[in-house]
Amino acid sequence: MDSSSTNETSKTAIAIITSILIAISAMCLVAFDILPGIAIVFIIPTIAYLVSMAMSVIFQFSTCNTINIGSIAIGNLGVFATNAFACFILLLESVPVLKNVFGVYAPRNPLTGEQYAEDSKEYAEGMINENHYKIQFFSNIVKAVIPQYVNEATKKGIVYLYWTFWMTIVPYYFLLSLQGMCVK
Repeated sequence: MDSSSTNETSKTAIAIITSILIAISAMCLVAFDILPGIAIVFIIPTIAYLVSMAMSVIFQFSTCNTINIGSIAIGNLGVFATNAFACFILLLESVPVLKNVFGVYAPRNPLTGEQYAEDSKEYAEGMINENHYKIQFFSNIVKAVIPQYVNEATKKGIVYLYWTFWMTIVPYYFLLSLQGMCVK
């Protein structure tokens, strides 16, 4: 094997491992409700930045036998920014916007469009979690494939797992390509 294919393999492996580590840590923070929602917007991107920095240092040292910490620190701000954007959007999706616009109204059956009866279990759950008041475009992309019996906290954790994984791997793989160019 030549060095370019080894470099490409290690770059891919480091990008995937880093993204998985960040995504799992985000899922645990959200699913176990360790931090309040606003803190998540700051903590997850910071974790993503620090983990990607450490892995970039390892990658650059193994590829080039030198470390340019300045370029790594500046480049990995892209990972911070994409994760901050995703966490901010997911935080906005947890705000019951439609309640403020249209007032209080009962949840509806998504299949028939009819209002649930006030004595039904669905009505009580809907009024407690207020999901029918929230615009959840990004969350619903993920929640659509999660089984109904999974509880809400776990669903929210899986949503963060999905979005932080993709918001890390896409810019980070590109950054590793740049950080793997050895300038002498």
